[in-house]
Amino acid sequence: MLRDRGTIKWNSLMLPEHVQILKDMWKDDQKSTAPQLDEQALEELNESCIQAYEEEAIVRVTQFKNGSFHDDKGTITKLLPQEQTLKFTRVNGTSISIPIHNIVQVDTL
Repeated sequence: MLRDRGTIKWNSLMLPEHVQILKDMWKDDQKSTAPQLDEQALEELNESCIQAYEEEAIVRVTQFKNGSFHDDKGTITKLLPQEQTLKFTRVNGTSISIPIHNIVQVDTL
């Protein structure tokens, strides 16, 4: 039976630049694609944001950036349609600005 060492035997033949390119390629393969929201989903998202803002409710905002999804919990403190952003205060008290085009879902907690 042949005992093959797999890719280990090729490592000595690869330049560090090649190894880095392969690592970057594998990392890019793990990224997911941005979801495409239709008009109805965008309208529901808009209504959820306005309702959460008016009620000052604690919400979970899911946003898509850099190939992955990120969740933040807190309250929407300001809606800025001209800048296409909303001001968001996290539960721990820090404030951030979230671009509207990054938001995928808003859930009231």
